[in-house]
Amino acid sequence: MSIKVIIRDLFADKIEKLDIKCVKCDFWFDYNSESLLKAILNVKSISEVKELLQSKLFEKNYSKASQKKLAVFQNNGGIVKGDFKERKCVGILFAGNYSLFPKLKSFRVFPTDPKSIFLGCIYVEPAQKGSGIEKRLLMELEKDLLKKKAVSIETIAKRLNDDIDEDEFENSPLISFKFLINNGFYLKKNDEHNPLLRLDIQSIVNNFAIEDLILEKLAYKKVARNPVIIKQK
Repeated sequence: MSIKVIIRDLFADKIEKLDIKCVKCDFWFDYNSESLLKAILNVKSISEVKELLQSKLFEKNYSKASQKKLAVFQNNGGIVKGDFKERKCVGILFAGNYSLFPKLKSFRVFPTDPKSIFLGCIYVEPAQKGSGIEKRLLMELEKDLLKKKAVSIETIAKRLNDDIDEDEFENSPLISFKFLINNGFYLKKNDEHNPLLRLDIQSIVNNFAIEDLILEKLAYKKVARNPVIIKQK
């Protein structure tokens, strides 16, 4: 008997009840940013001022949350998806406007494209790694963004090299460079440790069209019957 796997959009009330490592993660949100006045002096347009104020408001709300902080992220417009196996959440993806990720400013490849959706993390329980959960979660995000006519997805990747050991690499919430490249992302801004990668949403339309065609053919084979041969007397 096959185990049913379900991917769901997670909202704050559901996130509060989850028992998974990344729910309390501070990596992207716990950032000692520059003062508001100094930050405003660095912006170049009214739209950037709006984004800055939204980001500062989020930082303030997040700093007040003692636990289940991913729920605060979702309440501020973030996208959270969970992969459930036997009713247990075994994987989570979260993404959203770049202003919801205060720590982005600390990376050398910043700024990101403000029109892109930023992919913060795809976390999978260690026992479930290699089962395709990461790819399923990413594809569900892509499908949603296609419907919303989003332009692109950007994210900061991690590279395994001589300056980082394997345990540190595995424990980092950043997404593997190799995984991203294998799933259609390309290098936008290079960095030895944490490059910025981008996926243009329009480039994956054909991939989903091919997938739908394959599923349609499989469904047809299941219902197709052998032709009835009528014997002549």
